[in-house]
Amino acid sequence: MQRHLIWEKIEEAKESKKLSWEEIARQTGISAVFLVAVCMGKATAEKEQADRICALLGLGPEISVQLQKCVDRSWDKQVPNDPVLYRFYEAFGVYGEAVRELIWEKFGDGIMSAVDMVISLERVDTASGPRVRIVMDGKFLPYRKG
Repeated sequence: MQRHLIWEKIEEAKESKKLSWEEIARQTGISAVFLVAVCMGKATAEKEQADRICALLGLGPEISVQLQKCVDRSWDKQVPNDPVLYRFYEAFGVYGEAVRELIWEKFGDGIMSAVDMVISLERVDTASGPRVRIVMDGKFLPYRKG
C-alpha cells in the first residue's frame, strides 16, 4: 500500500473519531511530533507503537505493518512554498550558522543528531498573543579525530 493512501486512511479515521493529534499522542504514549511523522510516512514505528495507533483509530493490522516499514526520508531540496515550512527554512537560514557556532563552542567539533532526536511543540499564551515553542533535543555526535 502506498504511504499517501495510509496517510489518507489515518486522517479519515482521526476525523471520524474527532481526535486531535495531541489526544492520539496522549492515548498511545507516543510523542506528538513523532506520531505525526510516522503517520505521514517520514518515520518508522515500532510494532507496539503501530499497533496502539491502529487500535485507537480502528485501523487494521495491514496499516500497522505499513507503519513499521522503513521509509524514504528524503525531501524536496527546493525552497518550500508553504508559509509554515518557509519560516523554518528562513529561521535556519538566518540563525543556523549562529546555532552551529554555539554548538561547536559548547560541545566541540560535531553535530546534533536528527536520528536520535525528540522534537516537542507547545502553544504558549502571552499578553501579546500566542507563541509557538519548539524544542529540538538531539544527541551530540562528535567527529572522529583519526
